[in-house]
Amino acid sequence: MTAFRPHRRSVLGASALAAMGLLAACSTSTTGKSGGSDGGGAGGGQNTMWYWPEGFDEKIISAVQEKFPEAGFSQVIQGGDFKQKLQTTLQAGSGLPAITGIKGEDIAFFKSVPEYFVDLNTLGAEDKKGEYLDWKWEQATTTDGKQLGIPIDIGPTALFYRFDVFEEAGLPADPTELGEAITEWDALFEMGKKLQEKDSETYLLRNLAGVFDYARRQSGKAFIDESGTFIGAEEHVRHAWDLAVSAHEMGINAALDSNTADTAAMVASGKLPADFGASWHLADLIVDAPDTSGKWHVTTHPGEATNQGGSFLGIPEGGTEDPELALEIIFEILSAQNLATEYTHSGNFPANIGSFDTPEVTGEVEFLGGQVASEVFSAAAEHVRPLFEDSRDGTVGAPFWAQLTEVEASGKDPETAWNDAVKEATRLAEQNGVKVD
Repeated sequence: MTAFRPHRRSVLGASALAAMGLLAACSTSTTGKSGGSDGGGAGGGQNTMWYWPEGFDEKIISAVQEKFPEAGFSQVIQGGDFKQKLQTTLQAGSGLPAITGIKGEDIAFFKSVPEYFVDLNTLGAEDKKGEYLDWKWEQATTTDGKQLGIPIDIGPTALFYRFDVFEEAGLPADPTELGEAITEWDALFEMGKKLQEKDSETYLLRNLAGVFDYARRQSGKAFIDESGTFIGAEEHVRHAWDLAVSAHEMGINAALDSNTADTAAMVASGKLPADFGASWHLADLIVDAPDTSGKWHVTTHPGEATNQGGSFLGIPEGGTEDPELALEIIFEILSAQNLATEYTHSGNFPANIGSFDTPEVTGEVEFLGGQVASEVFSAAAEHVRPLFEDSRDGTVGAPFWAQLTEVEASGKDPETAWNDAVKEATRLAEQNGVKVD
């Protein structure tokens, strides 16, 4: 059995987080041998690595320290707004770590300021490219070919569901059978109606934001295109909006914020028996509903799989006098076996292809009723449609989530809400230097 240690992660995309203000602050702590919260950059004699509170498994950190005993390597956990702290330190040019984590939702921003990072291809990183998923590697590649980070994990998405609740409602409970029955969004929504018929207090969807975000991502587009032009009013966004609204009108939406006591209670009671998420979302379910272990399965969701989350390790420019050693340490941390270990630690699905066939990744998951969850996630990873994201997408897209919340919470007319969202998004686009046709 593959056992997971619970680590709370958010189930919303980066843009939704920006819109709803859900980027939570965490306290600072350290894992392994600490170099201090100031990092320890060039001349500091320390190969410190900055990371957010979840941290890499202590076993991985200890193994790296043993392999590079003279490096002075340590993992330093940074609490609070990780992106802001990293950005401020990069701009100051002092107190830099030798290695830093870069969150997947932040990589578009840091690609707009590549001068703050070492181009890892100049150190030979490209020779290792074949060991990682192409589309994830390219997410950290600038348009002129600089490589800013090496992938840690990916977030191929799927549908977690309570198979006992589905079975009681006369719905498909086997993962393969259910996946084949819900290839289209409308089919899933119809199952939501059947759940309501069985119990009017049982809801298929947590909130409209999830449907909107997943459906939009399936188009491969966000709110700004590769030319820097606003595309938030185009068909791919409108289609996602209409899907979310239709779910609302069908009454299958619980209208719950993520990571709240009310949501946890609904999940634990079986009143919210399904939820979209990447592999790491399993940890959220374990935290919310530990007594439901063995009653969940995971299957494919309607439409193409998308990617939600997944981060990188990079080397800040000027953070170390020995970037070659820093890259060597990065590749050791992100080896196939270490990322397989990290999968059991946090549920983060490895970006290293060699991890896919390891016992840790291919093991049965007790919480999911003994299902081999990696079969679902590895298949999804192979079909993820890459999504182009501009560093300004979160700002420009925020009005759409805000207006969906108005529809959800106060019954605002969906068409009025759409028009208001487009108007505000257009204003923000112009204000932030995005081209508007």
